[in-house]
Parts: sequence; C-alpha cells; structure tokens
Amino acid sequence: MYSKYERQKDKRSYGDRKVLYTGPQYSGPADRINPAKKVYWNEEGLPTYDAAEGVAATTYVEPAPAPVYAPAPEPAADVVLVA
Repeated sequence: MYSKYERQKDKRSYGDRKVLYTGPQYSGPADRINPAKKVYWNEEGLPTYDAAEGVAATTYVEPAPAPVYAPAPEPAADVVLVA
C-alpha cells in the first residue's frame, strides 16, 4: 500500500529544487573529530584500546560482567482435586 501523495511528480522547477541543496549548510566539509583511542581487534575478536597520537593514555576499565540469572522454576505437575 502507498499514499496517493507518495508517487506524485515534483512540480517545482529545476531552479527551485536546486535552491534546496545550496546554502551555508552545504558550503564545505565538516570539521574532523580527532580520535581519542585506537582500536585493535585480537584473534578472539575482542577489542584492545590504545591512546591515539597526541592524547594522554587513559586506563581502560573492564565493563562489569553480565548478571547471571537463575533458571525459572519448572511449572508444577498437573494436580487433580478429588471432591
């Protein structure tokens, strides 16, 4: 299913549509954010972190282990009540 408005031709002129994609927001590339860490992947597929160039080394804190939950109790057997 689709809306009847979804498949309509854009009736604006080429010049009008071109104005939408010009302006200060498209003036140039964005400033690059310098990385704080370098990530290396070991043979086990786990990441190892090192400080990037020009950044002071920080100690990496291991995340807390995931909690281990006890398995849910099995449902009780069917009980037949005799009156």
